[in-house]
Amino acid sequence: MVKSKELLYPVGIESLFLAMMVGGKDSRSAIPTYEAIEQLDNIVELGIAGNRTTLVKWASNKLFVNAGKNSKYTLSLTHVSLPQAIKDKIYGYMAQKGVVFNKSTVKEYPMFAVGFIAPLSDGSKIARWYPRVQIAPAEETFSTTGDEAEVKDQSLVMEATPLLFNDNTEVDFSEVRDSATGVTVEDFMKQVICDESQLAVLGTATPPTL
Repeated sequence: MVKSKELLYPVGIESLFLAMMVGGKDSRSAIPTYEAIEQLDNIVELGIAGNRTTLVKWASNKLFVNAGKNSKYTLSLTHVSLPQAIKDKIYGYMAQKGVVFNKSTVKEYPMFAVGFIAPLSDGSKIARWYPRVQIAPAEETFSTTGDEAEVKDQSLVMEATPLLFNDNTEVDFSEVRDSATGVTVEDFMKQVICDESQLAVLGTATPPTL
């Protein structure tokens, strides 16, 4: 049977991928560039929630238009830990002598790309990139430990919004699609895929350069 017609289902989630956007923000005039991709094997759970708005128009007593758009995704990450260097980058912290001051003034957090890999029941994999993401500070809890040691899960909330250059918010790849011939999930994760122009060399030995 053709894989694209099989009843396949996710059986977990693997690595988290994160790449800071050079300059901390994108522009309308060019595809954004990114720093080196960090791969972290720390995901417990990743929740993805859309923010769909709809446009409905009736005419002649019939539903004439039923359209919608998704302006952002809320990514809720439950994880084991993040390196301090990565946390400082996504929060835009500039520490001095190990100290960071948070003020009540307006602050724009730097943008970065987030990706992940998830295996399917037949061993194939799917993957995604969210090329324009910002942190949304979450609540923290610090609690005492008892006789039995326990590694508590930590949470991180992020918001993925459309790129200024092309409005792309989410880029989804599946190895079981018929058109994915010669392209693996590893090829897809070599670089942040955020524009159709990158597909011409996807799956080749050399990752696309922006």
